[in-house]
Amino acid sequence: MSWQKTSLLFLGMLQLATGDCGASTTCWDDDLRLAKLESLVSHLQREVAELTAAKVQTEAELKITQDMAKSALGDCSSAWNLKRTQIVFPNLEKLALHQTTPTYVETMPTPLPNNTRAVIVQVFCNFWNSDGHAYLNVDIQQEGNEEGGVASVENTHFRVYANTFYYEVMVPWDGTLPDRLKFVVTSSYQTGGTDNWYRLRVVGYITA
Repeated sequence: MSWQKTSLLFLGMLQLATGDCGASTTCWDDDLRLAKLESLVSHLQREVAELTAAKVQTEAELKITQDMAKSALGDCSSAWNLKRTQIVFPNLEKLALHQTTPTYVETMPTPLPNNTRAVIVQVFCNFWNSDGHAYLNVDIQQEGNEEGGVASVENTHFRVYANTFYYEVMVPWDGTLPDRLKFVVTSSYQTGGTDNWYRLRVVGYITA
């Protein structure tokens, strides 16, 4: 074979090889682009799934929040009513205790409504001596209503000439428990004569 023929054959084979390589490169580029596209699609699918899950959770949390808000508004809109009354307990009229701590349990003369939430107790002090003492500390509670708690009153009056003192306290009330009030005297001191005394009455109640 002549040198010229050999050279032509070599060039032909080189062109063929180059053409195959170019085609293979093109195919490789297409496969690479396809792989990248598939990866991107997979990533987007995961993001969509995460966003959907987050949306579902957010909607659930929003519903819970709305329900709680509606419940709170419902509680706020419930009607609270104050009823005035005058319930006298003979044992608690003109209390003049001196260094004694008795306990009084008084029954309501008539049952209170089942929706009663608190009773209002009057604390009245009559002080009629310029050089005497009228001290009285009392814990007031519905008998058996440990959960509702205790209303504590503290009174210290000394050397007051011809004065009266008056205030009211609310005592928690549970309509499922007995209609009895417990007055526990925790401290007392009285001097100056029989005109220095205290009075405890129920003067109202609250319903809801």
